[in-house]
Amino acid sequence: MIRRAVLALAIAACGGGDDDPAAPDASTVDPRPDAPPGCTRPALDPGVIGPYVQQTVTELAASPRATTTEREAARTYLTQQLAAAGWTPTLQIYAGGANVVADIPATMGADPRIVVGAHFDTVSGSPGANDNASGVAVVLAVARLLADVPCRRSPVSIVLFDQEELGLFGSRAFAQTLAPADVLAVHTIDQVSWDSDGDRVFELELPTPALEQAWRAAAQVIGVTVVRTSTSGTDHEAFRDRGFAAVGLTEEFVGGDTSPFRHQSGDTAATVDADYLTLAARLTAQVVIEQTSL
Repeated sequence: MIRRAVLALAIAACGGGDDDPAAPDASTVDPRPDAPPGCTRPALDPGVIGPYVQQTVTELAASPRATTTEREAARTYLTQQLAAAGWTPTLQIYAGGANVVADIPATMGADPRIVVGAHFDTVSGSPGANDNASGVAVVLAVARLLADVPCRRSPVSIVLFDQEELGLFGSRAFAQTLAPADVLAVHTIDQVSWDSDGDRVFELELPTPALEQAWRAAAQVIGVTVVRTSTSGTDHEAFRDRGFAAVGLTEEFVGGDTSPFRHQSGDTAATVDADYLTLAARLTAQVVIEQTSL
């Protein structure tokens, strides 16, 4: 667990703890020189984040998530993961489906809300490891890391959307619960585990200028490349249509380096590029933590 690892470090740093040999060293907490007292950030350690996102994809992609029964089982799993991170998940029920939501409150200040989401459903017969257990794993990792950001100036809504594959029904239902003026940014993650040429490039789908700048700054920190595209057709579209500042993160869909197993039975955990997926999680966390933390 990401939160448990960082909390264990914090205890050790204060002279306590059980000397767990598996706990990360002091580099896993990032005290910034300009931060108020106690306002630390978790370091985005790939050795901690990587195993979590890989395990999440493996567990979530154990079966398709298309039928009512399959999606109910997935929601149970997602609820458990968010509860394990320390949050209180709820279901946003709408006609035909239900989103899984965890609202993470601000602790200092009252800046506009940040939304971070990914769809958890699949087409029939596909285990959907890349589409979109990979995006879900990234969002869950961000949720866990935010538990170790004590000074949050913006509330963050973690949302796992239902029924994207049928027409963005879950994200459209959630977008209707918010007003654009109350939201700083919407980040949606979809298909982020295929990088056959190893160039560590991600695509930003239709970002606003401010959001593009935020992702490019984060990409420099993480050591990856991001390119802007005009791709729509996934959950960020549901928010943009209602006037929200929204962006989608994906692998190189326009660039041609994207999974050939999309919507097929071969979209399994065995095809996931674990290193690239870990980079996606670190990149997204860098953006969100920078936007919300003091």
